[in-house]
Amino acid sequence: MISVKVPATSANIGPGFDCIGIALNLYNTISAGECDEGLKIDIQDESRHFLPRDKRNLVYRAMNAVFSEAGYYPRGIHIIQKNEIPVTRGLGSSSASIVGGMIAANLICQAKMSKDDIISFAANFEGHPDNTTPAITGGMAIAVINGDKTRYQKIEISPDKLKFAVFIPDFILKTKKARSILPPVVPREDAIFNTARASLLTAAMITGNYENLITALDDRLHQQYRKRFIKGIDKIFDIAIQSKALGSYISGAGPAVISVILSSQKEEFLCAAKEYLLHEDMKWDLMMLEPDNFGARIID
Repeated sequence: MISVKVPATSANIGPGFDCIGIALNLYNTISAGECDEGLKIDIQDESRHFLPRDKRNLVYRAMNAVFSEAGYYPRGIHIIQKNEIPVTRGLGSSSASIVGGMIAANLICQAKMSKDDIISFAANFEGHPDNTTPAITGGMAIAVINGDKTRYQKIEISPDKLKFAVFIPDFILKTKKARSILPPVVPREDAIFNTARASLLTAAMITGNYENLITALDDRLHQQYRKRFIKGIDKIFDIAIQSKALGSYISGAGPAVISVILSSQKEEFLCAAKEYLLHEDMKWDLMMLEPDNFGARIID
């Protein structure tokens, strides 16, 4: 069997809608290999209660896409999943399944897709590159689909400089629902607003001028619409401000919210944020994560 460890990803990072994402140190592990016949899927965590274990399974569908591209017909497939990334919370669990499945399938059928080939193939499979790309490259990735090719730039983010505080609620938000609320046309002022801040975000991450994140994490393209599906989000943003975060944003389609903080303020932030959550009696978990600069890796 081939085992692939894939990091969680946080997409958009405020203004970078569908084009900017970052890998974080929380992982799904996907093991796959050929068997004599049929399809066998084992899921070794609580997600086994609701994730499909037949041909609808996303890991299998991603693998099958690679097999079809290569013209390879396996006798049978055995998949084992161990998922640490929360499902339907905006932390890239679907992308981890896609990336892990594709990397494993590429090795099984000896298709010999390059890393860049898989980046493009995965982005086109999912329809946008902001989760699958950093899941493969690690770090923060700015990615654009251009036809069948995905152009990207990776930026390494030092865990010694920045931490990512993840607020996770006790409810889910499906990406399809979160996308359905977005308007087909936005005002020119909002487009300019986001272009400026996405540029500032990229520059801040490259130069290390993190004070600019206070402005750079703002957004007008998706967060103001998705907020209506995330009960208590305004209080979470207030808690982050009071706890001295550099800024906060909805991770991916939500409902998780991520606050970016300086590593030197990690303990102070955790203490203050947990106290505020308790005081407000909010059922949100708080997890402190670091950037993963390596990306998906073969571990067996």
